[in-house]
Amino acid sequence: MYPDIRDDLLVFVNDDDLWEYNISTKEISRLTYNMGVVTMPRISPDKRGVYFRVMTGKSADSSDIYYVSLNTGEISRVTYLQGRSTSRRMYTSVAGFTKDGNPVISTDAYYPFSSPMLYELKNNNLYPMNLGPAMEIIYNGDGILIGRNTVDMPHWKHYRGGTRGKILYSENGRDFKIIVDLNSNVNSPMIVSNRIYFISDHEGTANIYSCDLNGKNIKKETDFNEYYVRNARSDGKNIVFQMAGDLYLMGNGIKKLDINIKAPKLKSLQKSISMDDFITSYDISPDGKRFLAVSRGQVYSSGISGGPVFNIKKLKNQISVFSKDCIVSYIYNEKEGKILFHDFNGRLINEKDFNDGIIRSMVISPDGKKIAIGNNRFSLYILDDQLNLKKVDESESGAILDFSWSGDSRLLAYSYPEKKYFLSDVGSSSIRIYDTVNDSIHQVTTPGYIDFSPSFSSDNSYLFYLSKRSLDPVQDELVFDLGYQNITKPFAVPVRSGVRPPFIETLSENNPGDYDLNNLDKKSTAFPVDSRNYEALVAVDNGVLLFHFPVEGYMKYYLFSNEKRTGKISFFDLAKKKEEDYEDHVMDFSVSLNKKYLLIRKPDSYIKKNTGDKKTEEIKIKNISIMIDPVDEWRNMLYDAFKLIQENFWNPEKVEALGRKPYEKYAKLIDKIGTRFELSDLIREMQGEYETSHSYEIGGDITDVKSVPVGKLGIDYSYKNGKYIVDEIYYGDVSNENEKSPMLFTNISRGDAIIEINGVKLDEKTNIDRALLNITDPVNIVYEHEGKLCSDYVMPMRDEKYLRYRAWVERNRDYVHKKTDNRIGYIHIPDMGMNGFNEFFRLYSRESKLDGLIVDLRFNGGGFVSQLLMEKLARKRIGYDIPRRGVITPYPEDSVDGPMIAITNEYAGSDGDIGTFVFKEYKLGKVIGTRTWGGVVGINPNIRLIDGTTVTQPQFATWFKGVKYGIENYGVDPDIYIENMPQDFLNSNDKQLDEAIKIIMDDLKNYKKLNID
Repeated sequence: MYPDIRDDLLVFVNDDDLWEYNISTKEISRLTYNMGVVTMPRISPDKRGVYFRVMTGKSADSSDIYYVSLNTGEISRVTYLQGRSTSRRMYTSVAGFTKDGNPVISTDAYYPFSSPMLYELKNNNLYPMNLGPAMEIIYNGDGILIGRNTVDMPHWKHYRGGTRGKILYSENGRDFKIIVDLNSNVNSPMIVSNRIYFISDHEGTANIYSCDLNGKNIKKETDFNEYYVRNARSDGKNIVFQMAGDLYLMGNGIKKLDINIKAPKLKSLQKSISMDDFITSYDISPDGKRFLAVSRGQVYSSGISGGPVFNIKKLKNQISVFSKDCIVSYIYNEKEGKILFHDFNGRLINEKDFNDGIIRSMVISPDGKKIAIGNNRFSLYILDDQLNLKKVDESESGAILDFSWSGDSRLLAYSYPEKKYFLSDVGSSSIRIYDTVNDSIHQVTTPGYIDFSPSFSSDNSYLFYLSKRSLDPVQDELVFDLGYQNITKPFAVPVRSGVRPPFIETLSENNPGDYDLNNLDKKSTAFPVDSRNYEALVAVDNGVLLFHFPVEGYMKYYLFSNEKRTGKISFFDLAKKKEEDYEDHVMDFSVSLNKKYLLIRKPDSYIKKNTGDKKTEEIKIKNISIMIDPVDEWRNMLYDAFKLIQENFWNPEKVEALGRKPYEKYAKLIDKIGTRFELSDLIREMQGEYETSHSYEIGGDITDVKSVPVGKLGIDYSYKNGKYIVDEIYYGDVSNENEKSPMLFTNISRGDAIIEINGVKLDEKTNIDRALLNITDPVNIVYEHEGKLCSDYVMPMRDEKYLRYRAWVERNRDYVHKKTDNRIGYIHIPDMGMNGFNEFFRLYSRESKLDGLIVDLRFNGGGFVSQLLMEKLARKRIGYDIPRRGVITPYPEDSVDGPMIAITNEYAGSDGDIGTFVFKEYKLGKVIGTRTWGGVVGINPNIRLIDGTTVTQPQFATWFKGVKYGIENYGVDPDIYIENMPQDFLNSNDKQLDEAIKIIMDDLKNYKKLNID
């Protein structure tokens, strides 16, 4: 992978390490050893060494640039970027070299958005080149070539959206023009013999093409038809590239290099990990003496108090539960989908094929003779003890996964999805009961609400359930709006004749008769408790366990967050009719088949708890080590990723047309890989065969090398006259905890020189970032202010992205206000998630009061709230509320009475695409900028592979009036096309913002405001 060449010297990556190879002598040597994941090597122009990227952290989510001397083998670190913004989905890398031979680093670490900029690495310090977004740079005499968005995209083949790679060229190094802009992605630009070479898939499979320096006379230079040509590099004479796990040399012809690496694949060897590494399912036995857990796709079981651990060695186990006298598990792999029955010693005693999609939920009846099964295809099955499988219900709206058996194993109650919105994850569901004796379905609750978590009382007289129907709106504390929180209550419905409604005082006693399932939707009674954010209910002897969470902000749990949400379990005593505390700090729990025991997962432990006497016992799961075979896991994960696409990809016709071809194409290559990161590359290539957005592979057990933090001071600095001068201080917004500048409570000012950090004297070799390596506590800074030495204590921060973002927004807002004499407002929406929602309302109330509004959608990272924000922007002012005293208020509140204009660019994507389109479709104003990203097929980001890797399948297509499915893999065109070119960045001009100001001021001249008579 990732080859580079200079003359006979070839470097490449194998086994996550860097290697050098002499093309003439065929000598080979390893240059790095287990530093993390090495990628993107670039040989220095003098051939004395190699610069390369190293990614560290378990999921390889931070990266920096290193240098290895080819003479001594010594390795040195040259950047200390490390922030979360430099994850492996972004683009920190060596972009090229200056005329002087200095490396140029491409990184987004100093920019508020995921858009990499170029920095020259000179004297161990990075200096901005001010050329705008770019990933490649090549000096060609007086000319300069820049690759903008020229990134390898194996996960999205035939990409044609706004962020497709383009090649820009300037003959004088200042005035750039776009010379290569095809209807596809372009990457790996090179210059050979005064022609530009690059990779493109605009004619089908990705191959190498060339053109002249004006972008004309395009020629196809390679002609491969099965696998993509990727990651090409050149020394100006020859080209090397990778394809299907092999390296190729292109000079006088094209040949595959036969490189014989005689080294073990150490990262493919079996290894020991903690069982707690990634548990996907767990349960406790009916006698409360044993537990089982599915970890890394295998079932493990042991005694609650310790003892031997047995392992059912089958990949991939999805779910495993205790029955009365056996363990029931569900697995699927390339060969089979099966329900397996093992005795408590792990011996297989029976099995049943199951190939209708993927089982997502499985509940055993109390007598152990029936299994309720819910799959991803929205069907509900029952498997009996004779292995007869029967479909009993199905939904058109969502999966049926929430069900419970009556104590006599006759009735199955379940939450039936009636309506489901994938964006908001709300809709409606009702409770139904399936009677196994009469083969009949009975409606328990009225439709239109969200009813869930059914559970039968221990005497089978009542069915309890939770329902979000106790409507009592709360007022928003920031804007004029109402919403619903804490609207869930537990309810009870009698299911036998002769049973009175609970919680109601009556002279007559219950005299339970036969089941009476008629008119149940009229018999529910609410528990005498306050509404809460209840999420689960389990009936036990003498009462009900209620699992609830606090109402809290969603920011820290959003999208791919690893934050652990915890709640409480309370116990409602049916005799006392009173709720009392039961257990705190609960993530989730499992209940035994007979409901006598709970297995509770907490953030740092597992405990067993008796439902009767409430006795607890800690289970030492974290102390249990298990062995995993990475190669077996990788094979399973590749198939699992394919199976998930087959099941979830939104277009079944495309799935059927491709069949097994994508899997078989890349399964052939799996014997070539030797590391988990190489598997990631293989999975992405396979996903790319579906040519659709949001096909991601994120996280996972990539490397054991930990990431070492680098403290940030929230400043820009430069090295001048032997000192580090503070050029800019970013203060952020002090009301936000993640935006408090470390410099806020110091006397350090712009122009001061930082001399020492924690006693380490700074010099050309030891810069500020290097001095803050592995610093997470306050540091003492010695600095020079107006010729005097001073000192102060500073608490560095881990990520300064939000500080830089706030400065970018406020600079634009201030610029708009000044250029328009405070007549035009400005808001920026960075994404359509939690952060973007906050940013909109942070400024909208203020800025919408002015005579017009610029809505900046550039760099919008997507999400799901565009319809909420566009709804606010679409408000039309029709009147005013006029008080005797105080400010006249527009009706509707916060409506804009004036022209609006939106700015967008190629980095606005997903729901940012949609927001741009809706702004146009609602005719809120003109849109200027560049075509957007073009990815609007939505995903479920909660699907994981066995090592915790998130894989996403494009599940939810988007159709709009006028364009139908046309936004996907194209984007949204602006009304007025304006692209900020490198010369605009060189001159510190934002041409898009300037044009927006000009247009809206012209529109303002003709706008008739609504005035009070």
